[in-house]
Amino acid sequence: MSSYQAQKAKDSAAQTAEHTKNVGAEKAGQAKDHAQGVGQDAKDKANEAGNFASDKANQAGQATSDAAHTAKDKAVDDKDRTGNVLQQTGDKVMETLNNAKDALMGNKL
Repeated sequence: MSSYQAQKAKDSAAQTAEHTKNVGAEKAGQAKDHAQGVGQDAKDKANEAGNFASDKANQAGQATSDAAHTAKDKAVDDKDRTGNVLQQTGDKVMETLNNAKDALMGNKL
C-alpha cells in the first residue's frame, strides 16, 4: 500500500468516525428530547391528578359542611317543635289544675 493509499484510508476512516460521532450525537439529542417530553407529560398528568384529587376533596368537604348545616337546622327546628309541644302541654296541665281547683272550691265554670 502506498503512502497515498494509506492517507486516503486514514482520511476515509476519519470521515467515517466523524460521521458516526455526528449521528450518535444527533440520536443522543433526539433521545434526550424524547425523554424530556415524556418527563413533562408525566409531570402534567401528575398535576392534573393532583388538581382532580384536590377538587374532589373540596367537593367532599363542602358536601360534609352542607350536610352538617342541614342536620343542625333540623335539630334546631325539632328543638323548637319540642319546646312548643311542652309549652302547650304545660298550659293544658295548668288549665286542668285550675279547673280542678275551681271545681273543688265550688266555683262553677
